[in-house]
Amino acid sequence: MPTKRQASVVCSLSRHMPLKRTGSSIPAMDIATRPTRPRLAWIYTLKFQIVAIALMAAAAAAVITAHFAFVATERNMEQLLVKGESDDAERTATLMGTKVDMLRDALKAAARQSPSELWADPEAMRRHLLANSALGSLFEGVFAARPSGELLGGISQGRLSSELPDVGDRAYFQQALNTDQLIISEPLAAKRVKTPVVVMAISTRGRNGEVLGVLAGVLALSSNNLFSEAARAGREDASRVLVMNRQGMLMAHTNPARLLGHAAAEPGLAEAFELWRASGSAIDTVGTTTLSQGHLVAMAGIPDTDWTLARLTPLAVALAPVAAARKTAWTSAAWVALGAAALSGGLAWLITLPISRLRARASVLLSEGDVSVEDWPHGRGEVGQLGRAFARVVEQRRQKQDETEALLAQLEAVLDQADIGIALTREGRYEMVSRQFCEIFGFAKADLVGQPASIIYPSQAAYDALSALADRSFMHDGAFSGEVELARAGGDVFWARLRGRAVAPEDHSKGTIWTLEDVTVSRAHRERLAWISSHDSLTGLSNRAAFEEMLEAATARADDEPFCAMFIDLDHFKEVNDTGGHPIGDAVLRDVASTLTGHVRLADTVARLGGDEFAILLHGCPLPRAVEVAEKLRLAVEAYQLIWEGRSFGVGASIGLVAVDASFKDAAAVLRAADSACYAAKARGRNAVAVFSGQP
Repeated sequence: MPTKRQASVVCSLSRHMPLKRTGSSIPAMDIATRPTRPRLAWIYTLKFQIVAIALMAAAAAAVITAHFAFVATERNMEQLLVKGESDDAERTATLMGTKVDMLRDALKAAARQSPSELWADPEAMRRHLLANSALGSLFEGVFAARPSGELLGGISQGRLSSELPDVGDRAYFQQALNTDQLIISEPLAAKRVKTPVVVMAISTRGRNGEVLGVLAGVLALSSNNLFSEAARAGREDASRVLVMNRQGMLMAHTNPARLLGHAAAEPGLAEAFELWRASGSAIDTVGTTTLSQGHLVAMAGIPDTDWTLARLTPLAVALAPVAAARKTAWTSAAWVALGAAALSGGLAWLITLPISRLRARASVLLSEGDVSVEDWPHGRGEVGQLGRAFARVVEQRRQKQDETEALLAQLEAVLDQADIGIALTREGRYEMVSRQFCEIFGFAKADLVGQPASIIYPSQAAYDALSALADRSFMHDGAFSGEVELARAGGDVFWARLRGRAVAPEDHSKGTIWTLEDVTVSRAHRERLAWISSHDSLTGLSNRAAFEEMLEAATARADDEPFCAMFIDLDHFKEVNDTGGHPIGDAVLRDVASTLTGHVRLADTVARLGGDEFAILLHGCPLPRAVEVAEKLRLAVEAYQLIWEGRSFGVGASIGLVAVDASFKDAAAVLRAADSACYAAKARGRNAVAVFSGQP
């Protein structure tokens, strides 16, 4: 609709312009003087250009959106594919590791259950092996051999074996004689059946620690007892599954003919194998997938072995779903683009109708020929109003911008006077930083403003983790506060107290205010105080208070997680102190502490309770194994000697051992039991191990 001013102009013009008449009264223009329109003049009209732009923009937007959406989807699909391959390899390797553990545990149990008398009687040993049906079902063959390598007896496929070759020259046999741990051999050809096998062997020892013999189980690489998961994991999509050792020898393969071949000769694996070997042939149980020689190569180490599982899938097969999705996406994008173009073109045509009406009105006015409209496009109508409106908007914006810049200058001056670091971030970038903030990190303001907020973090991963934590804090509390590790311009990492709060809690897009203080010194002081409060200053071991706290927690879980604890009292330590003095005594205590720590697992806890008294917490350790550990500790302390100014100082260890289960109500009961056992060890003449056998 025309405005009031436009209406008045039209009325004024109509008084001076004749209405449509007939005959000569019409002030017609000479036809020769009328302007002619060039062909396709409609192409240059504003209406056509707007509609054309709308059509092209809609089509381009649909195509570009579809392209980027598909690129992102394709990337996600590839990532899911890679992760799926890694997870499958890791899951299959874990299943194989579980089977190896089952075989290992079965052989260990059989070795422990073999009385020493069997190793002197071949006939009794053969009957014993034949009666052990569990081993016969798990292994293709089982045999027992004397330390010389002579076989006492063996079973194969559940029947006694008549052929008993000597195994004394086998490397795995010699290794088993020298350790109490189970040994798994390299792939080798069995002496009797001449097929590729691996052998699991473990020595059996007498009461005095002498080797009675070796019990071994034979596993054929082509059987289902060891690598059946490799055969099942091979899919019908041309994937190949194999298992190799550190040297690259193939121990399992989807194609049995490839057994004992080399991984470097496997199509599609050579490049990945060389990279793996160059990295040290690490047996990493976490699955990884790489693209190599046109294949997706997923690898995962089999737990507790020197074997690695690999799955090879041709890239064309693996990416077939992605190719199908690409075709579908582009077809859909074409239809969407066509529909969007048609819709936007129709809407643009409807929106530009007022321009056509305005042009028609102008044409009518011009066709009368007696009105000058030279200034009209500039000062009248919607175009003029829009021009004046935009001019006013620009002027108001300029004024607001001047005011904003003045306020920012004042705010920056205030920030520079603060004693703590202050920064404003928005959309992950710094918009304003204080002088103290720059000094803390060693940056100039120009080097920080506009940069990503992650620039002050040690790594992108650290920034992402802090961002996720801060987002949760903002959603829950409206603010964030915590101590985090940050990095200066030179790369130095330090601890800082970081606090953050949104400028507008209801709209996080307006930015976040952060304050920062360097708390490296105070944090180190707190950590030092915490360490001192829980550790013995002389030996560096946990002190009595810390040990009793850990023991109390372990005792509370003993119903589900039994463990063993031992109390150690050094023998003849008073003589060392009296003879050599306190410096010698302190040196002995430190060395004994180091000796004890070196003979237990990292997961175990060694503590000094005071004086010459020590205690050890053996987590998840059964009593028979704990007795072995205690004996090793006793022998290690007994063998220790301190040479000082030509004199030798040594001590013994009386060790009280207690197996803790749900019958112990608290840590005090455990300590009393261990102390009682320790007194029993001293009563036996000291330098002995005694196991608590009473009631707590």
